[in-house]
Amino acid sequence: MSYETAIKVENLKKCYQIYEQPRDRLKQFILPRLQRLLWQQPQQYYREFWALKGVTLDVRKGETVGILGRNGSGKSTLLQIITGTLAPTSGWVETHGRIAALLELGSGFNPDFTGRENVYLNGSILGFSKQEMDERFDEIAAFADIGEHLDRPIKTYSSGMVVRLAFAVQACVSPQVLIVDEALSVGDEKFQRKCFDYIERLREEGCSILLVTHSTATVEKFCQRGVLLHKGNVHGIGPAKEIVDQYHALLYSDEKTYIRYLQQSQATDTPLASADQTTTHQQAESLISDEGETNTTGMRAVIAHWQILDASGNPCDQFMTGETMTLRFCADVLRPIDEIQAGLLIRTVEGVSAFGTSTLYHQKNFTNAQPGTRLVFDFELRADLCAGTYFATLAIAEAISHGDMTYLDRKTDVIVFTVHQPRILASGIAMLDTKVMVTELGTKA
Repeated sequence: MSYETAIKVENLKKCYQIYEQPRDRLKQFILPRLQRLLWQQPQQYYREFWALKGVTLDVRKGETVGILGRNGSGKSTLLQIITGTLAPTSGWVETHGRIAALLELGSGFNPDFTGRENVYLNGSILGFSKQEMDERFDEIAAFADIGEHLDRPIKTYSSGMVVRLAFAVQACVSPQVLIVDEALSVGDEKFQRKCFDYIERLREEGCSILLVTHSTATVEKFCQRGVLLHKGNVHGIGPAKEIVDQYHALLYSDEKTYIRYLQQSQATDTPLASADQTTTHQQAESLISDEGETNTTGMRAVIAHWQILDASGNPCDQFMTGETMTLRFCADVLRPIDEIQAGLLIRTVEGVSAFGTSTLYHQKNFTNAQPGTRLVFDFELRADLCAGTYFATLAIAEAISHGDMTYLDRKTDVIVFTVHQPRILASGIAMLDTKVMVTELGTKA
């Protein structure tokens, strides 16, 4: 393995033996041996569950990679094998550098030991001497910030306190590779912000980070690349924003729609996220786009046209902060749909979500949509954004019940527009209406 690679996983497979009843485990241990002695075909008293089915990926030095996937897709199993707490059925893993891992809640902690004792226990597991942990202890205690609970047994801790201490230990041992498995979702918002600030600092210092999360915003913000796992297979590896889009398609599409999404992705040399992106800053007329020769076989509705308009109703992709713009797109109904909803998501160049809304929020869903119907959706917005270039993703879905939906069609980053300011008034994304006042109270005697 090249020293430029922190983690390399090759054709990793993991099979679990699932026994229906406890006695089947005893049968499996004894009977196949007897059957072989009697020249009989050995029977199998368990069923196989393949948690991983040939996973291959790598994490480069200094890179942050996010792993997305539904529950049961194999994410935690993969991390456990990488950290060495679980043996694979086949395949291999190579790592380079000191690994700090925050996996299952409280993993590596003895519940009967105090927090202080567990800090030293974890340090010894990571290969640190008592003297080295003495030097780091004050930093760990300050980061965890659990006060007098540090000298109480772990079993008396809340889940948030356990996460605080676990992350503090792993973060303060100068890791070269940090692996985090969704554990931070347990902590409070203030501590999460503290952890992500620390992760950002580790990134700047060249630490490689492998992050499992269900938060797509976290992946888009912190990760250069993403990995999508589904049913033990790698369904995608690539830029974080593209993997997030694929993950959304997996979450909210039925099986046929998702398979079609994958086929479209693989059929184009350019990423699906920009395949239909026809807007340019030079030609305003190109803001009106058409889907062209897209195969609609099996689809129930498609997004056919889209455009962005200024306050006068003219195609435009250049706006001043605060100006009104309308994002318009059309949907052609191909099969009956009980209730159809439309939405949009505006993101920055880095993929950070700036704003999202839908007809559901505004109680404007369209019901009883029949084949041959063309629906036009207009979203009128005020561009209260800081200067920069923004991308709009459009989607239509069938509303099911209780807020659930199934994607019908989605066009990613198909509208591009730029917001300008006469002079720099703020930084970030949102341009909030601000008044600044300075009052002189006099000199202090």
